[in-house]
Amino acid sequence: MIRKLLRCRRGVAAVEAALSIPILITMFVGMVELTAYIEAHRKALTAAQTVADLVAQESSISDATLADIRLAADAIMNPLATDTVSVTIASVGFDEQGDSDLLWEDKEAGGSSVSITDADGLGSPNESVIVVKMSYEYNSPFGFMFESESFENDAFARPRITRRIALNGQVDHTS
Repeated sequence: MIRKLLRCRRGVAAVEAALSIPILITMFVGMVELTAYIEAHRKALTAAQTVADLVAQESSISDATLADIRLAADAIMNPLATDTVSVTIASVGFDEQGDSDLLWEDKEAGGSSVSITDADGLGSPNESVIVVKMSYEYNSPFGFMFESESFENDAFARPRITRRIALNGQVDHTS
């Protein structure tokens, strides 16, 4: 009788499927989640770099132009939710000794303040560097598997046309 049970193959495929399908589904959901996570991180980094590049192309910039550039950052983040995106755009200048000083800062998109020490060594005396600090709160499409996570990306660009970019006609807004 035991030999007969060992030779019986009916239902083996169903048992194998019942054991392997949950593992395969978990692997599939994990790969979808990992892909979404990598894509969100890539888009946030690309948006920060693009904002820095767009500002660096100007010789003078206005609040309205900065608002348009922030909209471009939101467009790059599509189709991801942009309600958790915050952007700070700043110009850090360097004096004759090469010491850094904050020239102007735009935090209209709810960003945190830029640390001028982040720009140390990136510019020459009497020049400036555009610093963009972008943060994004990533929320998993499968909240039961992974928690939400914040990405914070910094991007730097040197002005292309002028040594220092003026905001609303004024280079230094801190004095």
